[in-house]
Amino acid sequence: MFVLALTIQLAASPPQIGIQGAPPGPRTGLIVGQVVEAATGAPVPEAIVSLTLPKYLQDLPTTPKGRVMADSEGRYFFSDLPAGDYYLRASKKGYAGGIYGQRRASGETQLFTLGEAERRTDARLMLWKYAAIGGTVVDEVGEPVVDVAVYALSRDFIAGRPRFGKMITQPWAAPTTTTDDRGMFRISQLPPGSYVIVVPSTQTTVPVTVLGTYAGNSSLLNEVVSATMPNGGYWRAEMEETPLGRSRTQQVGDFAMLTMNRVLIPPPATPSGRMAVYKTTYYPAATTARAAAVITVKSGEERADVNVSLRPVPAVRVSGRLVTPSGTPPAPTSIRLVGESATDVADAGFETVTGISDPSGRFTLLGVPAGEYVLKHANTRLAIAARQGLPALWLNQRVTVGSRDIDDLSVELRPVLRVEGRVEFRGQSPPGRASAPRGISFEPPFGDQSSPAAEYIDGSFATVATPGQYIARPWELSGWSVQSVTLDGKNITDSVIDLQGDATSFVVVYTDRRAILSGTVNDARGELSTDAVALAFPADRERWAGYGTNPRTFKSKSVSRAGVYAFENLPAGEYFLVAIDGADADGWTDPETLALLAAWATRVTVAAEESKTLDLTLKAIR
Repeated sequence: MFVLALTIQLAASPPQIGIQGAPPGPRTGLIVGQVVEAATGAPVPEAIVSLTLPKYLQDLPTTPKGRVMADSEGRYFFSDLPAGDYYLRASKKGYAGGIYGQRRASGETQLFTLGEAERRTDARLMLWKYAAIGGTVVDEVGEPVVDVAVYALSRDFIAGRPRFGKMITQPWAAPTTTTDDRGMFRISQLPPGSYVIVVPSTQTTVPVTVLGTYAGNSSLLNEVVSATMPNGGYWRAEMEETPLGRSRTQQVGDFAMLTMNRVLIPPPATPSGRMAVYKTTYYPAATTARAAAVITVKSGEERADVNVSLRPVPAVRVSGRLVTPSGTPPAPTSIRLVGESATDVADAGFETVTGISDPSGRFTLLGVPAGEYVLKHANTRLAIAARQGLPALWLNQRVTVGSRDIDDLSVELRPVLRVEGRVEFRGQSPPGRASAPRGISFEPPFGDQSSPAAEYIDGSFATVATPGQYIARPWELSGWSVQSVTLDGKNITDSVIDLQGDATSFVVVYTDRRAILSGTVNDARGELSTDAVALAFPADRERWAGYGTNPRTFKSKSVSRAGVYAFENLPAGEYFLVAIDGADADGWTDPETLALLAAWATRVTVAAEESKTLDLTLKAIR
């Protein structure tokens, strides 16, 4: 017996786009469940549980939706429901996870299937207590470093390589805090997982004239935003702290080095004018994320012994000039000097130095330690500029910095590449506006920079990109899957292409023919497993890396309550299939883990648009 404390009718965020209409059949179904703590199985009282029916538009009054508070035993219910596949999620302050089907905090989810007039009492939702990581940041003499940013970057494997932070152009989205007056920090609200701790340090150099004129010039303001956003996104607050004469500003000739908020101010220059800066430092004293100590925390675990020591290093000045293909200087342009501290982390946010050129194209970057760098443009709004008929220019130039200043670097800006194509739908009937796939992305093979994207408009698409390697990744939706992608008549589906010039003849073909690879999963006793996750990945080991951020050839699927898994529309090819406990699936795309899984897996050949059945036995890999 339990008491329902609160019931509110609200729309939750649906996991997919819904359709018009009302669910058919009587509304006599019932869902009863419990919210529990994943590590102990103990009930979580007063958690908020949300329910939606994502097949239908959420703003329609006929679409079932609701929000309830669980009782003191974590129990909840939803009544008067039609048949359908429901999205269930529990939430409570201090906890992560909570979506139905999750066996780990970042694991696969499922829709909860309710039959007509069915009364289900097994809607169990798991929550994971947040962990916390704390410690101290000190400088070279052991003094506490006050009010600097500290980030916790989660470790994952993307396209066969370790990646940290799950971010590309929004580094401030990672869990972060600032040190107090004792140099101490504590990063809370961390889902269970593996992390590296980092104290970033990025200097920004701008012409002195910009400090007083950017606010009234929209184009210049955009460049200022691009240069300062990697330091946290709060550009206005940052710039208000950096006028000449403030401690965070060091003027050198016509340029000023700005140390943004939450970054340790460098020591003063020596009498000879030589500078030193604090480099981005990963715990305990590494300069790259891959060399850092990885900290793994369990549900509810607290670590308070993570201490980071910052050391100044000699730095020099890098100066030069930006020129356009016509030989003229560009308008003031934001630039980024990216070094080893950004490796495996992000394309923006962990630069060594950012800056802005002046109206003559001249630029200076102050506070650059010795090392290998890539000089890049900082403004990521190139597609918007191109659509508006404005110059859309990019730069990407390697720079080697030693112990001496660089004074004459010549950097040519180049026009972006045009990327265009058309879309075809092959099926029994063309898709409606609401059910048609919406667009296409072009993913770098290792997910190490942002992806150009375009929306489909009247059967075609157009965007811009910088030269480099990409995988064309059309979006799939509502029963339409990718049949092929061609460029200049050549099939490039799921393949890496090297764009070095305009590419305007892409053809994306969708089909509504479903191909399903499915089966049951049994445990070692021959009984159906309801806690398993089925995994599918290419049998060719050469394809275990460089496949982008959203591959179609790597699939994971939680089994249903009937012990059934189903993979829809796997591309044709040879695959390994294996079923493991859902709690063991973290980091399964690590090539070393794939090699272990392959030893236990079943090999299967999938033909184009073929459906087949293959039963699996649960394997213990931990």
